[in-house]
Amino acid sequence: MSILTISKLADELFLRPIVISMNSLVLSALMSYVMSANGSIDWRPLIICVTSDILVMGTDHLKDNLKEEEFSLDCNNAKNPCLASWFIYAQTFLAASAVLLAFALSQCPISTLFTTATFVAPALLWTTPIGFKKFGLISRHLVGRSGGDKHQPCTSSHVLVIKRIPGMKAIFNGIIRGCGIYAVVFSVLSGSGNLTNTLPSPWNVVQLIVWSTVNRSCHAIMTDVRDFEDDMTAGVPTIPVLLGSIPKTKVILTACHMLVMLAFIENTYITGSCLFATALVWILGKNSPKKAFLFSSHSQSLFIIWYLLTRHL
Repeated sequence: MSILTISKLADELFLRPIVISMNSLVLSALMSYVMSANGSIDWRPLIICVTSDILVMGTDHLKDNLKEEEFSLDCNNAKNPCLASWFIYAQTFLAASAVLLAFALSQCPISTLFTTATFVAPALLWTTPIGFKKFGLISRHLVGRSGGDKHQPCTSSHVLVIKRIPGMKAIFNGIIRGCGIYAVVFSVLSGSGNLTNTLPSPWNVVQLIVWSTVNRSCHAIMTDVRDFEDDMTAGVPTIPVLLGSIPKTKVILTACHMLVMLAFIENTYITGSCLFATALVWILGKNSPKKAFLFSSHSQSLFIIWYLLTRHL
């Protein structure tokens, strides 16, 4: 078990959520720009995507650290009041993000609220243990009410965590950050009557969705490469652990990036992003500093910024 320190809390509760959310900021800015009829960037989907990222990741990390140390948030009773204060800061940060998210949603069509909830709710629940015993008790109660045997024992007490289903972490990350961001931007722009029928060259809707989804999924697997030894020891069934090899995992990730690049070879920005992501796949490894993997989360960002700058210079 790792020792809880101020630097660890600052990294997990503030730095990582903010840095990862910046990719959502840049990606939603690109989608808003190319999908808007007047070529402008709407601030609402940017705020929604950034604050949603911060809330989901920050809440997950906050629960993990509180559980790890069984910490008291009362600074007067905590073993280390200084560390307890950082948990309070994190909760305040998450509360502020929630208020900002609520404000942005209040300025959007009602469809945006439902769209956001569709993608954010699963992300908030994917680390929540689902006890089959509860479902057994409910079904036994229903059977009893319909005249069945009320004394039938509940034999299943297993707990399911969606995140621990092999491959689900990568799939969730890809769909939520790829399809989810597109859906939010589409909802906002269509609701305000500012949605274009044709995207400017070299972009199209399929490119935006496929490129973003695959990129986010591959980054999720790269974080599993980072944690390979810890996951192997704990028996966490991540893709690298199931393959039993980091090189095999990297070959698969390279193939994914290359397939996207070849499918959209006419788009210079996607080509550059895929080549950069592939280079990071082979540069980063289990012995690389954890902060170095944050570069993997921004293999799209640099090329999106390049595109946006070329439009305004």
